[in-house]
Amino acid sequence: MTSGGRIADATLGRKTLFAVIALAAVCTGIAIGLTAKRAIWEGWVTDRLFQIRAMLTSGQETAPAPVVVVGLDQIALNSERLAPIPRVLMTPVMAEAGQAVLDAGALALGYDFVFAYSADAFTDLETGEARLKGFDQPFQRFLYRNRGRVFIAHTEIGVPHRSFSAAAGAGGVRSVTVSAENDGVVRRHSPNLPLSESSSLIDALISAAGVEVPEAYTAIPSAKLAASTPYLSMLDILTMQETEAGREDLKRFVDGRIVLFGGLLPYEDEHLYSDRFLPQTPADLSQTGASGRPRVQSYTAGVFILADLIGAALSDRMAVAPSAGTLPALALVFSVAGAATGLLLPLVTLPFMALGGVLAGLGVSLAGLEIDVLLSPGVAPVACVSAMIVAGIGKVGILQRRQRSLVRLFGHYLAPDVIKQMAQSEQLPELGGDTRNVVVAFIDIVGFTKMSEKLADRDVVRVVNSCFDAIGQVITSHQGYIDKYIGDAIMAVWNAPNIVENPEKAAVDAARDIIGKLDHIREITGQPPLDLRIALNSGPVLVGDIGGEHRRSFTVMGTTVNTASRIEAVAKDKKVRLAVSQSVAEKLPGSYPVAEIWSGQLRGLSSDISVFTLDIPEMYMEKSGDGSVGKDGKNRSKLLNFPR
Repeated sequence: MTSGGRIADATLGRKTLFAVIALAAVCTGIAIGLTAKRAIWEGWVTDRLFQIRAMLTSGQETAPAPVVVVGLDQIALNSERLAPIPRVLMTPVMAEAGQAVLDAGALALGYDFVFAYSADAFTDLETGEARLKGFDQPFQRFLYRNRGRVFIAHTEIGVPHRSFSAAAGAGGVRSVTVSAENDGVVRRHSPNLPLSESSSLIDALISAAGVEVPEAYTAIPSAKLAASTPYLSMLDILTMQETEAGREDLKRFVDGRIVLFGGLLPYEDEHLYSDRFLPQTPADLSQTGASGRPRVQSYTAGVFILADLIGAALSDRMAVAPSAGTLPALALVFSVAGAATGLLLPLVTLPFMALGGVLAGLGVSLAGLEIDVLLSPGVAPVACVSAMIVAGIGKVGILQRRQRSLVRLFGHYLAPDVIKQMAQSEQLPELGGDTRNVVVAFIDIVGFTKMSEKLADRDVVRVVNSCFDAIGQVITSHQGYIDKYIGDAIMAVWNAPNIVENPEKAAVDAARDIIGKLDHIREITGQPPLDLRIALNSGPVLVGDIGGEHRRSFTVMGTTVNTASRIEAVAKDKKVRLAVSQSVAEKLPGSYPVAEIWSGQLRGLSSDISVFTLDIPEMYMEKSGDGSVGKDGKNRSKLLNFPR
């Protein structure tokens, strides 16, 4: 009886422990899953879901687009008709084109231009004579005559000239500002009710079409806007007006539609939009005028974004947030599934089950788009995986795995100094961190994409792992810390979390050793064409834990990191294996042959910088015929000696 009682107590205790772990795993999964809502990576996943949806619905017939874009593009500006006219003096042309569009049956018209200057106010510098007096009257009369149907733009920093504002009326000037999400991509629009009184041009044109949108929505694009939105060049409008057949064509193009006029010169008013991963509509299937359309850029012109946000509301091509309680319920279901998987299945199967949970969660979000509901795509996968991890770790505890095994396991993902600090204090570090000067390195495998196309997936993983292992050993031996792996690249840091005496020299020495091992890396990977590219930058960063109370990551972040990643593009362009910023180069000993290879302004930065390399043959990937690198592999730019 006693023995049986002890066995029963042990069994009951084990079941209770399993129940406690299951409950903890479910609660943790729900909490962490819900914190994934609006995570910075969630937008990227959403855009990928749009891409998958576009692939699945390819070939299906779609309703005609309700919005047409008329572009003041390079073709129009270079034409005989418009080339002699400065852009600030095009209001008569705008009036002529706008009236033509309205006469052809357009419902309403919006100008994505800030008419900040009036030709009437221009005076001769010598005589003071207002030589262009009355020049803008055609456009002013046009605005006055079509109040309620024609709207002009203002932005946060630009407003129309008072003469145009007066002609357009109190409701004729609307904002064209669009709001990007935390990853810098525009996806959503939040209407201000009532739409007819909203300050937004989007709301005004939606209202002009007789549609009401009561809540915020995310537009669901199905193709690249620049290739799929119905489009006419300004030159097309003017040309169509010259013949009866042309006027009929214009009527077929704009009748019953909203029309937006906007500038389409490269780098003017461009944004990242959620169409960035979508396919391009073939030229023969897109509605375009005789002049064609500008080429598709990586960034989307603001007028196309306005058109899509309007068109999404008019064609019911939008997704709204789910009702209250939907996301917690979804997190609960996936957390229960993750906890059960973590407790009941062997540990070796958990990575595969986690992948299955992620795919299932994304599948639910994809299905939500079909009913016009945007389920936060990170909630279900993160809830499932988080609960699975907690349950798995709890099961390891039940099986009495020794604590140092876990420490050894997490040592592959966290810095040893961070693990030691956590073990000593027996608690997590505080979120945030401190500012410290570090050296950041981006080490990229050159030719990885071509290599991966020719290899099986297992061989790709083997090559990457072998390469990363060899590089990682050199980084560690030079007191560096591997912050993360980014696809086929490594981000490494010197002077965080550990202290390094001379991080610039240590990082450059590590880079030289890594490049010196290139032949060895080629040998162990079996890839003779494989090459490496290393970019270094130093400066202040925020060092510490980021995330939330339930999920966090030790990392470094700041402009220094972003600049290092941009410098890699310079290394690629100049065909060097090592490129360093001036802040690194000037801290090197005088014996290091530093040579400047580039100077200018990197994309996304506001000031010029100089980029350097070590002027030794192994730093150059190939010889150039432009004079920058001689036959002996030496850079012909001036060697620099910084004050040491």
